[in-house]
Amino acid sequence: MISHRVKIIEKEWLSSDIFSFEFYLKGIAPEPGQFFQVQANDSYDPILNRPISIASYKKNRVLMIIKVVGKGTEILSRKEKGDELVILGPFGNKIKIRNRKSILVAGGIGVAPLYYLAQVLHNRKIDFTFIYGAKYPEDIVLKKEIAELARESIFITEYGNKKKGTALSALKEIDLKKYEICYACGPKQMLKELKLMDLNIPVYAFCEDFLGCGCGLCLGCAIEYYGEYKRICEDGPVFELKGIEFNA
Repeated sequence: MISHRVKIIEKEWLSSDIFSFEFYLKGIAPEPGQFFQVQANDSYDPILNRPISIASYKKNRVLMIIKVVGKGTEILSRKEKGDELVILGPFGNKIKIRNRKSILVAGGIGVAPLYYLAQVLHNRKIDFTFIYGAKYPEDIVLKKEIAELARESIFITEYGNKKKGTALSALKEIDLKKYEICYACGPKQMLKELKLMDLNIPVYAFCEDFLGCGCGLCLGCAIEYYGEYKRICEDGPVFELKGIEFNA
């Protein structure tokens, strides 16, 4: 388990409750889906670190996109440019990116790891469409950046626009015969519904859940996968969606 102390070089509020950090970290080669465990407070209150996806890694520069959802992320939101962060990782398995026409489906803050994947696909000249759904228009972040990367980008919200809907309702209007693979990240309910849609193409889910240790020891993030229990942090966090058994 590798610990790093890094200095925030940029902080930006992307919406009322979503912000980003950037910092330099050399000597790593992260892949989409991998994450860091971020220490919220030097006093260890809260005691558990917060798992934060890597949203970009360019020229030793890491981007994190964080939504304020509780005490730990609220403490992190108070940090400013020049402050230090203690992080561990990166954790998680690297995924094998396939050279196939792809469709990316992001729900809410699930956009973070898929934004990194979009950069990798673009750099490898792999054709893809990016669907991004959120509750309100102001919750859509990195809209310009995503539109510049994807062959086609679709942004949809549940409230505030003339055409209302979710990432999955937008997906239902897509001609999936043109695509060979799907990557998705979002709330568990979104992934449950996506599994039921049976797209007839491989679907890989970037799973997000409560992660205690982040390195496979505590078993707090175990999920049932093809009849066996797997750890999101160590065996994932990317799994083939059809193999995941979602418990109520």
